[in-house]
Amino acid sequence: MQENLALFEDLDADLYAISADTPSNSMALKEAGEFTYSFLSDESLSVLDYVHMKDEEHQMSYRGVSILDENGEYLFHHINDHWGEQIEETAQLIYDQLNE
Repeated sequence: MQENLALFEDLDADLYAISADTPSNSMALKEAGEFTYSFLSDESLSVLDYVHMKDEEHQMSYRGVSILDENGEYLFHHINDHWGEQIEETAQLIYDQLNE
């Protein structure tokens, strides 16, 4: 994702990586990868549940994309284990959803 941030420059949005990892694991990953966007730890899966990215069966997060509006209201989600490998398609999906 970091190397593809230019695909999202025109978005009037903030980007976050959210996972069920502990805060220390999230911080270590962010620092090791020199990521410039925010990482959020959601060990309780409450945010992931709100954005429709909680895998109830396995009590973990799905991989993919969620979109919230400027007030934090849920708008859209898309589960895709390969969103990063398909970053151009993912970016287009986000732009399409925000322009609806």
